Amino acid sequence: MTATLNDVKSNYEKKSGPSAEEVAARELVRMAKEKGLSLTGPDGNFVC
Repeated sequence: MTATLNDVKSNYEKKSGPSAEEVAARELVRMAKEKGLSLTGPDGNFVC
């Protein structure tokens, strides 16, 4: 078997789940929706 580093990396990326940042972002969006909060301003831009 002759696997390259790219093959190993590709297999790892396919099997790994969402990043910690993505999980946190999804949870924050879920919580905001649950509370009826808007994540965008009146012009549709994200509120910081």
